[in-house]
Amino acid sequence: MRLAPPPPDIVIAPRHEHEPLLRALALSLSALERQSALVIALSADPLEGAIDLPPGAPNAMDRAQLQAAAPLYFAAELEAAGLLPTAEQIAGLFASGAISQPLGPGAQLINGFWRARRERLDANERQAIFARVIETPYFERLMAGLCEAIVAQADGGDLRERVALETACGALGEFLALRMDPMATLAARDIVANINLALGFLRDRMLQAAFGVNSLWQLVAVAGSQQGQSASGVQRHVDQGRAGQTVLLWLAEHYADAAPQIAADDYELIGAAQRWLSGRAAAPAAAAAPALSAAA
Repeated sequence: MRLAPPPPDIVIAPRHEHEPLLRALALSLSALERQSALVIALSADPLEGAIDLPPGAPNAMDRAQLQAAAPLYFAAELEAAGLLPTAEQIAGLFASGAISQPLGPGAQLINGFWRARRERLDANERQAIFARVIETPYFERLMAGLCEAIVAQADGGDLRERVALETACGALGEFLALRMDPMATLAARDIVANINLALGFLRDRMLQAAFGVNSLWQLVAVAGSQQGQSASGVQRHVDQGRAGQTVLLWLAEHYADAAPQIAADDYELIGAAQRWLSGRAAAPAAAAAPALSAAA
C-alpha cells in the first residue's frame, strides 16, 4: 500500500528521498493486514481436541499479536522523532491562520488532517500505548539480546549460539505477546494510518519553504527544538524504528521455532539487527534548532 499521489500542483520532495521510509510504512500496513487475517482464521477455525495447558511460551494467537507489535514499535520511534506531533502542530498553526504563505493544494491535506483531529488518538493516548507495550528498560534489554543473537549468526552459528537465539526469541516474544492486546493492535492501525496522512503534506516543498527549511526532517527537528531535537536525532529515531520493525517481523514468524536458523547471507535481517544495536549505542546529543514559525 502506498500513499495516494498528490494533486498535480503540489510540489513534494522527490520520492527517492523518502523511499526507505515509505517502504517501511508499507511494510507496517502489510503486517497489520496479515495480523488481521490471521486473527480471523484462528478465531474461525479453533483446534479440535486441543490440550488445555496453562499459558506459557507464545502460541498461534500470540503470533498474530506479535505481527502488530512490529509496526507499533516503528510508530513509537516515529513518535519519538516527532513526526505526528509536528503534523499536529502545523495543522493547528494553519487552522489559526498563522501560516500566511500560499500552500497550494497541500492546504486541503492539512485542513483535512486538522478536521479529523478528534477521530484519532491524541499524543497522551499514543504515549500510554507505547509505554505499556514497549516498556523500558525491559524491552530494550530483551531486544538487544535478540539483535546480538542474530548478529552472532553472521559467521554461522554453532549449537550454543542457536540455543541463545532460541532463548532470546522466546523471551522477547513472550514479553510482547503479553502486552499486545486488541487495544494496542487497534492503536497501531490508527497511528500508522495517520502517519501516512501526515506525510502527505509534510513532504510538500511549499510547506517546508514556508518554515524556512528544505527537508522533511529539518521541519520535524524545528518543531521539536524546544525538546532539544535535531535533524540527526530525528533521523536516528527513524532508522532505529525501521531496523527494529524488520527484526520484530522476523520474530513474529520464528519465535516458536525449536531451533531458529538464520542464513549467513540474510543480510537484511542481520544488517537490521546490527543497525538497531549501533543506533542504541550511539544516541548522539541533539543540537539546538530554531523554533517552529512560518518564514516571513
